[in-house]
Amino acid sequence: MTMYLKEFLEKDGNEKILKSLLEAILKIHIQKIEIKNPEIPKEAIDEKLSILDIKAEINENTLIDIELQVGNTTAIERRLIVYNAKLIAGDIKVSEEYKNAKDTIINVL
Repeated sequence: MTMYLKEFLEKDGNEKILKSLLEAILKIHIQKIEIKNPEIPKEAIDEKLSILDIKAEINENTLIDIELQVGNTTAIERRLIVYNAKLIAGDIKVSEEYKNAKDTIINVL
């Protein structure tokens, strides 16, 4: 079921539906939403690959990870911490200050 929801929300043309869903959940106004590649590149060969369920950028200043869960997932808190850290680390470049990194929101549905 989560795969169908993921495919539906990521599909070109369904941005308005995703935007409405996020506005209702987060209780914020979203001016712009852009769905991004959900794969976070590995930095080392032996590093665990991270693929977010849905990765988007809202209002050009906030990265969001939407994780779709059906059952009780073990260690979800730790996984979300890793995903959040990778979102932030992937947003800043060499010599940029950490304060310049975009805000992040991790949401589990």
